[in-house]
Amino acid sequence: MLLFYSPFHRFVHKVLVAIHETGLGDDVELVPTFPFRNADGEWVEGQYDISMLNPLGKVPTLTADDGTVLYQSQVIVEYLDSISKANKLYPAGGPERFDALRRLGLGDSIFDFAVQMSMEGWRDEGARRLDLYTWLWPKITRSFDFLEEECDGWSDFDIGDVGLLQGISYLDGMATGNDSLPENPCHDWQGRWPKLAAWFQLSLQRPSVQVHYQKPFEGDASAQFHRSKVEQALALAVRSGA
Repeated sequence: MLLFYSPFHRFVHKVLVAIHETGLGDDVELVPTFPFRNADGEWVEGQYDISMLNPLGKVPTLTADDGTVLYQSQVIVEYLDSISKANKLYPAGGPERFDALRRLGLGDSIFDFAVQMSMEGWRDEGARRLDLYTWLWPKITRSFDFLEEECDGWSDFDIGDVGLLQGISYLDGMATGNDSLPENPCHDWQGRWPKLAAWFQLSLQRPSVQVHYQKPFEGDASAQFHRSKVEQALALAVRSGA
């Protein structure tokens, strides 16, 4: 399988955690894909195009062994879980499954909100929409208040935990100690929500997280390599009729 993804490991990647939790680490080849700038800050827009595989042109995108192309992390993670060789991240059914999916939805939303604020920070300071921050911050702090009360009862590691790790780790990297973010209530979020912080720090120690989190990508990240893998994925899809 080929995974086209953003190789910036400043936050926990849900799909990468799922690959290792499900025992599929040797079955998936990682293909770095940069939408704007590469790891060296060089402008590479258009050089890592995957729109032939995914009409959205977004990562993550997975090409399965049968040529099927899947996109969006929620879809990819559920597919990986369906062919798992080890842990199953999705409970089979009942209240446990829907509890995991609820936490997954919460984590994905925290991630989306944090990304929105991060991208708003790309604007010149005078052009930033301050009302975006005042609209999003309360959603995040209410979520953290809720999680602070709930996390005491967590034991098993499932897809809900994976989603929360991705969302919280992205916000942690963006907000902690950041004095430039308008009205930042998460400047010291680990001090404000200590039980959630303890869960977060413990979960970061899982081998499926440690294999990539805060570690540089060490493979081939060139545009030439990327194009060769796009061609490989397209050829596989043609051969299989996918």
